[in-house]
Amino acid sequence: MAIAFDLTRTARSLLNIEVNTIVRDNMTAEQMPPPPHALLDLAGWYADALCAIGVDLAAYFATPFGDPPPTAPTWTVPPGASVGPALTVSSETFARLRWAADWALGSNDPAAARISGSTRVLLNRIENNCDTIKEMFKHFAPSFQQFYGKTRAELVAMAIAPNSFAMSPDDLIPLQKMWDIGLEEVMVQTIVHVTGDITTRVQEALRSPGSEPLFTIHRQSIDVSVARWKDLLDAVKEIAGAAVGVLLGSRKP
Repeated sequence: MAIAFDLTRTARSLLNIEVNTIVRDNMTAEQMPPPPHALLDLAGWYADALCAIGVDLAAYFATPFGDPPPTAPTWTVPPGASVGPALTVSSETFARLRWAADWALGSNDPAAARISGSTRVLLNRIENNCDTIKEMFKHFAPSFQQFYGKTRAELVAMAIAPNSFAMSPDDLIPLQKMWDIGLEEVMVQTIVHVTGDITTRVQEALRSPGSEPLFTIHRQSIDVSVARWKDLLDAVKEIAGAAVGVLLGSRKP
């Protein structure tokens, strides 16, 4: 199913590239599933992370929702049960997760002392990404609404044909990034701007000897990304030039 393509927004998204290097013990190397499942993957990861630090999400999801919610979650020891069956493809699910992360970050309870600095970074990511996803729900195409309110079990029971719904690149691109990174800890990040400015952030732990191979991998990733970035910029330039020519009547479509 076709959807309008916004060349201006796409061009703006190419004004910089971001290269992230992540270290982990194992990986599945799988591709992102269809967007409805990807949304529930994110919701599940965020919920599990919140439960792991002791947020009582089960009680939080059992109460009527408001914005902000009428009741705040509490801490549980040991960590609370999973809320997987309660997660749905909905703005409300991500609003609940967003408010739970916000509450955990601002809690003055002694139990909040268990939250490390790196975990606080992840909670901030949950909060920000949930805000982004909530905005997506405001302008999803009507064809995507068939998935609203569906749980994982209900999605699995559906036959999701690729052409049965539409999703704009402006939503698909950030969703892909959020799904790719998940709750992984980024060790090195480089942002290259079209102006030539470059910003690199490095974890403090990588200042010690032995980190050279990781930096080599990161540098190679930057080289590949910059090369592909140039190709994309050239393609957008050609498309934009052709479109302007058609509008001015100087060339045929």
